[in-house]
Amino acid sequence: SDRHSEMIQLYLPDRLPMPNTALFQDALRQQVRSLLTLSCSGKELTVILVGDMPLKAQLGAAIAAEFGSRVQVEKTNLDDGGILVCGWEFWRDHHSELSSPQLLIIATLPIPSLENPLVAGRVAYYKQQHRDWFRLYLLPAALRELQRAVTPVRASQGVVALLDNRVNHRSYGNQVLCALSPFARINYLDRSLFADLIS
Repeated sequence: SDRHSEMIQLYLPDRLPMPNTALFQDALRQQVRSLLTLSCSGKELTVILVGDMPLKAQLGAAIAAEFGSRVQVEKTNLDDGGILVCGWEFWRDHHSELSSPQLLIIATLPIPSLENPLVAGRVAYYKQQHRDWFRLYLLPAALRELQRAVTPVRASQGVVALLDNRVNHRSYGNQVLCALSPFARINYLDRSLFADLIS
């Protein structure tokens, strides 16, 4: 298939707090708000992927307070211009029932959580073998999930906003960018980005 027709527009801001810090939640909410304000004149779907359960609920409530009933948390019956807040698993299982999003906002990379006993078990196995469990297991799993998640956006040549600043500052950032290619990187947001998609 033609690589150009599969290109996403990637927005990767560089000054956000890291996901594991206290400031991240507020910064995430502000970024999401700006993105929604810019993009929400259209009838297209917007999807916000949040892996962390408490954060997903808090973010869903915060943006519903502002954007009203268009915001749904993990539901598939969305109105025109709907805003879906969901986890990675929900998106994986249900994206085929929804239209292609014009905007996919990713809060953090889908690095498997060590709180999951299956994940912890596999990591323990790699540690036992003195092997690099992050690079051999957690990172490849995250990259596969990421590639799967953005595939529907390629159909609409939409915008993917990745708000996890580790991509800019960790050694594995380049692997994340490779996994997302082909993309055109955009460094700032304005309405015209979405106007092209809406018209």
